[in-house]
Amino acid sequence: MEENSIDLRELLTILLKNLRKIAYITAAFLVVAILYLLITPRVYESESLLRIKQPQGLASSLLDAVPGANTAATAQLMSTYAEILKSRSVIEPVIQETEKPNDDGKYPSYDGYVKNRITTTPFKNTEILKVTVNANTPEDAQKANALVIDGFLSRLTGLTRAEQKATKEFIAARVVEAKNELNNAESALQVYKEKNKIIDPSENMKVISDRVVMVDKVKAENKVNLATAQSRLSSINQQLGGAAKATADSSTIKEYNQKLAELEMTKVSYLNKYTDKHPKMQEINNEIASTRAQLETEINKVAALQAPSDNPVHQGLIAGKFQSEAEIAVAQGKEQALANIEKENSEAIGTLPSIEQGYLRVKRDADVAQEIYIMLAKRLEEAKVAEVMVSNEVQVVDTATLPEDPVKPRKALTLALALLLGLMAGSGYVIAYEMFNRKLRTADDIQSYLGLTVLGSVPDVESMSKMNAEKRKKLSLMEKLRRLLKK
Repeated sequence: MEENSIDLRELLTILLKNLRKIAYITAAFLVVAILYLLITPRVYESESLLRIKQPQGLASSLLDAVPGANTAATAQLMSTYAEILKSRSVIEPVIQETEKPNDDGKYPSYDGYVKNRITTTPFKNTEILKVTVNANTPEDAQKANALVIDGFLSRLTGLTRAEQKATKEFIAARVVEAKNELNNAESALQVYKEKNKIIDPSENMKVISDRVVMVDKVKAENKVNLATAQSRLSSINQQLGGAAKATADSSTIKEYNQKLAELEMTKVSYLNKYTDKHPKMQEINNEIASTRAQLETEINKVAALQAPSDNPVHQGLIAGKFQSEAEIAVAQGKEQALANIEKENSEAIGTLPSIEQGYLRVKRDADVAQEIYIMLAKRLEEAKVAEVMVSNEVQVVDTATLPEDPVKPRKALTLALALLLGLMAGSGYVIAYEMFNRKLRTADDIQSYLGLTVLGSVPDVESMSKMNAEKRKKLSLMEKLRRLLKK
């Protein structure tokens, strides 16, 4: 304890002895900081707020999120839109309008501009995305932010309309084909009825015909659902790179999948017995909806546990993978049940006379063609409306602000750091200098470092003069008169 006290006193003595040096070094740091503040250009920051909504209705865009929890889908949608906002097609026109070219006629690089000037920050558990753009003047920052937002909205609308236009053109071509197929099927049905003198089919033929058409319709929908789920699963697996397990590893999800498949097959078995408005069909539909909701909840839980991080986008992909696997399992089970129903219908048709069998075939072709044409015509109208609509998934909550104070450089913080660093550097310097200085100053140093015995010491002239001066100051008036009389 004594040695530590002596060391601390020695350090304190060194610091007090060299206060002037410490002050000079600290002042040098402050001067450098002030020069930095004077030379460094001011940076102003403009902010704007966007609300990112989930696509709904006819104007849903090509950027639909992977199925999963709503929060995960929203987070992924925000990430997607943030990348579109910072894309070259949006940022490069902003650079050309707000920045000046150098002597070579070149504008600032796109990568540097995005990295140093633009920041997107999503607010957790909300649909709000903050967009920050900085520049050297308040007006430039506000202008650049407004141009970025306008360019982003225009680009988003362009992407949506381009997708909807391609969809509309595809459906329009398919509608023409479906219309021709419907005309041919109806002509064939009319010719068959006239040839075989069928004016009004029997009730038995009508019942069987309705069953066949209903099964064909459900079968077509199931094929589309199966193909869609398989395509989505393949895409998600490529993005995950094998990072998630299969649903077979979760016994709970597996049980829900099996239950849902059984319910769907039960519903299929009702097709030959009940209409959609029958209480039995309504009951099975409600049970299927409840099981799907429970399955989705369990999928989200397992996805959150299996995700290697808290990244909501990753969790959404894993949830989408599990959801797609569940849909594939249900569709495959439903496909088998539909095959059994088709077999029963074929056997029922086989009991009819050959003329009625032929009638059912052409009637089936006409009904299926009509269903396809109606569906495509409806989709075409939706695509036409969606093409001319402006994307409304993004709403501007707050427009670009006009900043008042610069965000860089931060004067108070810079000066405080310079003062602190100056004091630390000055103190460290004088302590190191004194500690590493090998000069012998006292008799104790001679005994300690050289091991010699000190017989006596001769004070230097300067020290003697100081001592005499101090003694003379302390002499009383009478003592000074006595000494004067002796002289």
